[in-house]
Amino acid sequence: MILFKKKANVAEEPKEKIYDVDDFLKLAVNFYNTMGIDPYETGRKWSIWFQLYFAANLINMVYSFFAEAAYLANTLRDSENLLESCMVLSYWTFVIIGLSKICAVMYRKPKLTSLVKQLKSCFPSSAMDQEEYDVKSCLKRTHMYTKGFGVLYTVMYFAHTLIPIFVYFSEKLLLKYPDAKQNMPFYQWEPWEWRDNWWFYPTYFHQSHAGYTATCGSIAGDLMIFAVVLQVIMHYDRLAKVLRELKIQALNNPNAVDEDLKKLQSLIANHIDILRLTDFTNDVFGVSLLLNFVASSLLVCLVGFQLTIKFSLQYFGKQVLLLVSVLFEVYLLCSFSQKLMDASENVGIAAYDMDWQGADKRFKKMLIYISMRAQKPVCLKATIVLDLSMSTVTIFLGMTYKFFCAIRTMYQ
Repeated sequence: MILFKKKANVAEEPKEKIYDVDDFLKLAVNFYNTMGIDPYETGRKWSIWFQLYFAANLINMVYSFFAEAAYLANTLRDSENLLESCMVLSYWTFVIIGLSKICAVMYRKPKLTSLVKQLKSCFPSSAMDQEEYDVKSCLKRTHMYTKGFGVLYTVMYFAHTLIPIFVYFSEKLLLKYPDAKQNMPFYQWEPWEWRDNWWFYPTYFHQSHAGYTATCGSIAGDLMIFAVVLQVIMHYDRLAKVLRELKIQALNNPNAVDEDLKKLQSLIANHIDILRLTDFTNDVFGVSLLLNFVASSLLVCLVGFQLTIKFSLQYFGKQVLLLVSVLFEVYLLCSFSQKLMDASENVGIAAYDMDWQGADKRFKKMLIYISMRAQKPVCLKATIVLDLSMSTVTIFLGMTYKFFCAIRTMYQ
């Protein structure tokens, strides 16, 4: 009985789970897969139906892009319909954001594959190493941000696609309005008459699905950036921790100088690898970040203009959700870039805080080397045009306000 009880206790002991890079990227990859996109080479073979599904999604989204452009050109001819023109332009801008991010991941797929391989090569593989890197806490933080951001954008999408048809069926079936009006979720020109006939339902579906593709394209690109940046921050934090806790063996044993030098050389090499990883991350996502900021500034301006000109209960909730989603996206990107900057600077502070006074001269010179590298903080870069940080939010809001004033002046 005692032996049986011991075996039962051993069986009940939970095993420490080993995490990997795919656990961080899982949600972003799932959003890409729902569009028929494999963002990087995973070794998984996709069927021809998966590729056809992506082609159908892309064609539908590109068609909606030009259909909205045609509708926008028609509304701009009417100077008295500026409010509707702004609404169409805001939807069109959102489609541009999603389409640009989809094109970016397709064009940058080889580089994104290389980035993921680099992340996997430096990712801690054993339970002891993962405890040192605090992988579990980092993954929990990643899921908190990515799931929260994904839920916000998903709610915003369903609000735009479900409210019009819900209002229509409520007026027709519940309130029995004889003149219940059919409306599409978005404004775009269609070459067929869809009102008051069966074409309403396939047209509504194709517009909703185009909106879904644009939304997923925008969500997935940002989630990928969040997951990658948080991993890089994890590596910087671990390096700073090891530097602070590094014990100089030569203080107690003069013959251990070479051992101290080898440890520091290993940490310097690790620091160089992390810096290269950061540069490669900016190379992959730089163009996407720049387009995102320019388009988001215009989108916030247009939505804000609509909210200040006319109040409509049907559109107010949708527009507020769109405004909050875009502002939250910009805030998170700038916040993560600021965290990355702080984590890189912390490496230099950790090098100074360690007990280096009694170390060998060669050790001190090498420590100066890592400190000098850390003095130039790294951050997310929207190409060479813009370095992201919390101060960038001020620049973003200032640029948005200028757009807003220009449109407001035109309206008056």
